[in-house]
Amino acid sequence: MRRFVISPAPGLYYGKDIILELPDLIAENGIRKIALITGKSSFPGTENWKKFTDYLKRKGIEYIHFSASGENDPVAIDRIVASLSGEAVDAVIAVGGGTVLDAGKAVSAMLCMEGSITDYLEGVGTKTPTGAKLPFYAVPTTSGTGSEATKNAVISRIGPGGFKKSLRHNKYIPEAAFLDPALITSCPQDITAASGLDAITQLIEAYVSTGHNKYTDALAVEGLRFAGKSFPWTIEEGTDVEARGSMALAAYLSGIALANAGLGVIHGAASTLGAMHKIPHGVVCGTLLGAATERIIEKLSSSEEGWNNSALKRYAGAGVALNGKDAGSIEDNCMALVNRLHKWIKKYAIKRLGDYGFTKQELKSAAGRVSLKNTPVKLDQKEIELILVSRL
Repeated sequence: MRRFVISPAPGLYYGKDIILELPDLIAENGIRKIALITGKSSFPGTENWKKFTDYLKRKGIEYIHFSASGENDPVAIDRIVASLSGEAVDAVIAVGGGTVLDAGKAVSAMLCMEGSITDYLEGVGTKTPTGAKLPFYAVPTTSGTGSEATKNAVISRIGPGGFKKSLRHNKYIPEAAFLDPALITSCPQDITAASGLDAITQLIEAYVSTGHNKYTDALAVEGLRFAGKSFPWTIEEGTDVEARGSMALAAYLSGIALANAGLGVIHGAASTLGAMHKIPHGVVCGTLLGAATERIIEKLSSSEEGWNNSALKRYAGAGVALNGKDAGSIEDNCMALVNRLHKWIKKYAIKRLGDYGFTKQELKSAAGRVSLKNTPVKLDQKEIELILVSRL
């Protein structure tokens, strides 16, 4: 029997216009002044923004607004924290995509610690996060990273000597996540596609992870079922609230699953490549998902166990969940999974690495720095290189 420990999950509020219940919740908790972090345009200026800020005012809650966009640079986080020095805010609310949620999570923590956020990043800084933070509430406007359910915030410095690392502590999990599909219906098709494939990557990698357990298995399978039914509709019929809601749940479940089972080589590559060029995290994961999954399955099937390999049974299970039907054998279901992923990547025009300035030589070099994380088979540098170059 495999033993496991599960991190706490945030409170979950789900449904159309559920964000309008957030002012009541924080008022009941004695919160009177907040830092409100959003994207530049996905929420501010919309009718939902007007309703939400009106509700805050009715509850007597003052807010200080900041915008975040692109990858979270440590300088930008430090700047927001410095701006809030002396403001005595009681909580942080973030409404936006994964970058925005990570910014809010980081700010809520850094308001309770001294120094720069760089000092506390894994593999970069020399200090250990204390776990102290202000109450933090996460409201995603995309369905991808699952940051609304995780205990880490990803911070990047892009370019030579760059990094993409996490500020992490078990106590950094949000107090509550508000999944409101009405906030996601306006998400552009390209972002919807890339972020959706990120969530699907997380669900698959968590399910086949060497760190998987019965709890994360159940969440990952259910998330893949949600995604299989709703992902295409979120792109082709973006105003479909039911589809948007189901995909939001899939992303949320992916966050809990990855936080407790770990991820794989695709996210290892995303960390390395995301520090080299300005490329959206969802695009990296989405563009590599088909090639990496296919290569891993090929290598596993060539082992002594062949198609009876336990990891292949898990890939087959992921295929059944995502496709919504059993293709028959383990091999057939693995191939059905790979075919589905390649089809979506092509149909929804996920960009290639070369579109963001990567060269073949850069990718060859980067392959040696990619972590396998909890990938269920060992890939050597040449194999990783082939995966990356195939999406140049």
